[in-house]
Amino acid sequence: MKKIITTLLLAVMSLFLLAGCGTAKQENESNVPIAYSLYCGLNDEDTGTQIVSTEKAQEIVRKIITDKGFGYTEHVGYGAYTEDNKSVENVTLIYDLFFIEKEDIDKIADEIREALNLTPVLVVEYSKNYGLKK
Repeated sequence: MKKIITTLLLAVMSLFLLAGCGTAKQENESNVPIAYSLYCGLNDEDTGTQIVSTEKAQEIVRKIITDKGFGYTEHVGYGAYTEDNKSVENVTLIYDLFFIEKEDIDKIADEIREALNLTPVLVVEYSKNYGLKK
């Protein structure tokens, strides 16, 4: 009987120890800044083809981001997404943003989508340590 009680006691104590480790890790992770990338495929939501030129779309997106006071790095890519079991290719504008909050990135993504009539904008969140070197 003593062995059973001792084993149960050790098991319960182990669970409490492991739970404490998990909490400490989460606290440290919350201090890691978040960076975001927006993938804006330029196919029009209604037609499925690109209507707005790449250059005009870049102007619109740049203005949306900078009017809100944020910086960005812009990349132009070409890729594909899957829709109805078929691959659909398109030009994709990619924006990397740092030092920005989740609610701000969501507002920017919504505004881009609406301004260009896009299918959903892909928002990628990165938990990375980053900072400015001075």
